Formats: sequence, C-alpha cells, structure tokens
Amino acid sequence: MHLPALTGSALVDSARERTVKVKGKRGCSMMGVVNILTKNGVEVTDVEWLASGPPGSAEYDVTFANSDKCRSFLSRVSMQSSVTHSGVQYRFFKYGKQLVTCRVHWLPAFISDLAIADMFKGFGQVVSVEHDTLKVGDFVTRSGVRIVTLECESNMTEAIPHILAFECGSRALITMRGRQPLCLYCQEVGHVRNTCPQNINAIFKHNQESVSGTKVVKDVAQKAPDVAQKAPSSNVKETVAERPEVTVEQSSTQKDDFQVVVSKKKKSSGQKKQITAEEVTQTEKEEENMDAQDLEVRGEKRGRKGLITGSKRVCDKENTNSSEELSPLPQNRFTVLEVDDLEEHTLVIDLDSQDLNMTPVD
Repeated sequence: MHLPALTGSALVDSARERTVKVKGKRGCSMMGVVNILTKNGVEVTDVEWLASGPPGSAEYDVTFANSDKCRSFLSRVSMQSSVTHSGVQYRFFKYGKQLVTCRVHWLPAFISDLAIADMFKGFGQVVSVEHDTLKVGDFVTRSGVRIVTLECESNMTEAIPHILAFECGSRALITMRGRQPLCLYCQEVGHVRNTCPQNINAIFKHNQESVSGTKVVKDVAQKAPDVAQKAPSSNVKETVAERPEVTVEQSSTQKDDFQVVVSKKKKSSGQKKQITAEEVTQTEKEEENMDAQDLEVRGEKRGRKGLITGSKRVCDKENTNSSEELSPLPQNRFTVLEVDDLEEHTLVIDLDSQDLNMTPVD
C-alpha cells in the first residue's frame, strides 16, 4: 500500500526544530546514545522523545523539550562531528537531512580523497571519505574501496547513480546499504549477474543444477528397491551356511541302574538324508531290544529272592519245594491265583508297583 509523502501539514515544525538525528556505526545501541547525552550535560527532563529508526539502520532520533537545550547540545558536540563511546562512533546531525554511506568500487588506489569528495558535491555535503580495510588472518591492509559519508536531503538519495563514468574510460561502481543492486549484465536494477534472466550462462547453470538434482533423486530412488531386494537373499544364504547341526537328546525315565538315551540330529533342508528300507528294519529291531530291556527287572538288585519276567515266575527253592510255571501275565498286570497256592504260601501282593511283586511272609 503506497501513501503520499509525509510533508506539509503532516509535519510538526516546532518538534522538528527540536530534534537531532544520531547516526551510529556497527555496534551502536540506544544505551550508548543515552550515555553520550548524560556526559554532555543533558538531564532526563531535557529530553522529550528518544526513538530508534528501522531495524539495521543504526539511526536514533532525540527530541529535546525546548529549542534552547537542543542548540546548547549541538554547540557542545558541534554538528557533523563524531563522538566515540565504548569504541563505537556516533555522529549528530540536524533533523531534516539524511546521512548516507556510499561505497565506491573499481577506482585505483592512487586516486585522492579530494577527487572523490568532488564527485559527490552535487548530491549533498560530504562529511568524510575513509578507506575500507581488508583482513586475512594477521594480514591487514586497505582494500581500495572508499567509504563516503554524505549528508543530503531525502529526495537526493535516489539521484545518486549506480555507476560513474569518466572520459578516460574508467568507471566506478557505487553501492549503498538498503538500495537494490544493479545487474552488470543487462544494466537492470533488482538482481545481480548470476541470477540475470538474460544471462545464458546463468540460465544454463540453473537448469543444469536442477537436472542434476532430479537425476540424483531418481538414482537414489532406483537403488533403494534393489538394495532392499538383495539384502534378504544374502541374509538367508548366510544363515543357511552358518546354521549348525542341532543335536537333541531324549532320555527315558530313569530306572534303577540304567538310563536309555536316544540322540537325533536335525539337518538343514538342503542336506536331508535318504532313509533306505534296510535302515528302517535295523532301527525297528533296535527299538524292540530296548523295549525288552526296559521291561526286565532284576529282583536281586532290589533285595528280593524271586525273579519275575513278563511270561514266567520262579520261586525260591528254600521256601518252596517245587517250581511251578504260571500263566503269562496280561497287559493290565492282573493274574488269577489258585486257592492251593494261597494255602501253601502266604504272600504279600503289592499292586501299586509297576510289576507284580510277591514276597513270602516271614
């Protein structure tokens, strides 16, 4: 939104006559302005306003309560002179004029400061001409750039050109803080040479960077699925190759003096062993022999005098005069006893044990 200039009736002339503009260099602050005012005999009641300019402008406005105090302060400080506080330089000017800092490039170092000051006399009053410094590590010297401080009206700042041309063929570039740059390729204001729309090299460079960026993104996107697909297969191969043979040992219930252990080996799917018919028959025979050994119980190790197997019963000759064969025991571990045997032999039958135990009573 653009509005008309603040001139004429928009200004309070009485307040403008009592206002001083302060222009500081890098590192300046409002606290520094207050310290300078107090050192030069300005009291709190003597100042009506103290305002700061736009961010980065390093400008402050001091409005005094009366015109006499404003004139006494300017006479003490002397207008357009500099005051240093805490290593920072401040300049005081009468309000209504602006302090502009210009940087002059491309001029030879042997051009005098007076010649440069004469270049800017048509735009305002030249305050100072200084040399810019160049510092590289411990090496400090002048860079050849001149810094011109100029006091001029607000409408004259726009009249300062970007380039000064001399009859000898030399040129000088003038830059100002806050002003749009000049393109040295198309001589248009608002951009620089590297981003000039008419510069073919700049356009080609921009397109090349954009194409290379998209190409890198595509390459990364194409490589990502390949890596994801290759990773599982390699992991599977490593696990199959490194998988050890697992041995599982199964032990049967512990009997009196022996324990049967059966070992089996689990092999990988790629190393399965084919079982022949002969091996099957051998394993069946071994299992039958092991089952028969499991059923055999020795009475002598239990402290008994009789020996009972799955099909016969043999009694001790000391207690019985004759040995008789009993009928085979059924799978349910029950048998039929005759009455004669009960009358001739008094036995104790333990049905809780796994085998039928008969012991004579003393």
